[in-house]
Amino acid sequence: MMNGTRWITTAGIMIALLTMISMSRADPRDRIDLHRNVVIILVDTLRADHVGLNGYKERPTTPSIDLMGRRGRWFVGAWATAPWTVPSIMSLMTSMHPDVHGFNLEGHLYASVVPRLSPSIHTLAEVLRSNGYRTLAVTGGGGVGRVYGFDRGFDRFFQPETLTGEDVASGVDLALEWVQSVDTQPFFLFFHTYEVHLPNTHSGFTGGTSASEQAAAAYDSDLVFADRHLGRLFDKLNLDDTLIIITADHGENLHDRILGERPVEHGHHLHDELLHVPLIFIAPGLIPPLGAIPGQVQPTDVMPTILSLTGINTTGLQLQGKDLRGILQGWSPIPSARPVFAGAPLQGPLWHCVRTPGAKLMVTPHVDGANWWNRINQPAEALYLLGSDPDESNNVLTVEPKVVTGLDAILKRHLATDAALRRNLGPVVLVPVDNDESNLEALGYIDRTPPEQQASMEGH
Repeated sequence: MMNGTRWITTAGIMIALLTMISMSRADPRDRIDLHRNVVIILVDTLRADHVGLNGYKERPTTPSIDLMGRRGRWFVGAWATAPWTVPSIMSLMTSMHPDVHGFNLEGHLYASVVPRLSPSIHTLAEVLRSNGYRTLAVTGGGGVGRVYGFDRGFDRFFQPETLTGEDVASGVDLALEWVQSVDTQPFFLFFHTYEVHLPNTHSGFTGGTSASEQAAAAYDSDLVFADRHLGRLFDKLNLDDTLIIITADHGENLHDRILGERPVEHGHHLHDELLHVPLIFIAPGLIPPLGAIPGQVQPTDVMPTILSLTGINTTGLQLQGKDLRGILQGWSPIPSARPVFAGAPLQGPLWHCVRTPGAKLMVTPHVDGANWWNRINQPAEALYLLGSDPDESNNVLTVEPKVVTGLDAILKRHLATDAALRRNLGPVVLVPVDNDESNLEALGYIDRTPPEQQASMEGH
């Protein structure tokens, strides 16, 4: 006769085996969590190629992000829809391209008017709140302020009265206080920091003698400071019931090229250093820790993926992004040739690009004006073969007509789809604002210096 201890042990083994068999028979597409907390951490101006997970070895810039990211999966080819904050984050929060959500104006117009987001567009925060989530946004303000409608759907929305750029430490304190007070229902936290954005203010790393080395060292010093405080936030989150997404709105020009007399800046062109961003998903139990994922994705994919992982019905929502849950969970193939698109730089709605894994077509006609971005000497069209020219330095538009024709057709279909969706949403309504509300001048996007004084300053 089996004694009690041995019986319990045998029963435990049998239960474990039955559980394993049941799990092996379960459809992996059923892996969702209806009560999973959602946290989006957006590090403004964070280049993908300065993140350790993406292979950066010059300096240990992101140890906390790297450690967290290895508990999930990350996309090595994530490409922003715009090279500056306002249109890019609106794409993240609506799963729509700039030509559709309407934040594709030329940069100087934001000093006097901003688009009003159509009531037919539902933000991620609105959808989550309508499904029982408590919602909080902690932002650095400026381009992520109430004036642009980013507060839609949030129970609480924090933006500082004064834009300083040094906001990550206080922001983490605010987020932790709120998260620890919410324990009876799932929550959505959107955390945004300008800590890596110009001006770079923290010491830490030193560069070489060249201006490019010093710019990279200053940038990395701010990044490691931000990473250290994000580590405090990671330490307090319960990963067993939380989905974390770490990303950025755009990258930064660090002497990659000098356009418009700006060796360190963003918003003013569509080259990869301004569009390549990190995109990391962590959700133990939902997303296996299987590492890097190839292929091209966009931040517009974040909203449908979150809703898929949390089992929220998307019927009636107009989402332009792709649901990446199957790729993250390993049961859906990775599309190898998906094109991605970007536009809405400071030059406005006429600039666009389409990127495949092998080639990139940029349409960048001259835009008249007295702003610094109007002085950029870009060809009206350019083609770059990324396999042999990853730095996008050799325009081969005239020698590769077949590639140009193919990419041009893809881009025109995309723009036609955007235009049709925009028509369905109705015309874009522009609301008067004061630049004191938008703070774009403080961020360096709008320069009120008279042109003759600008020329004098640039001569020194």
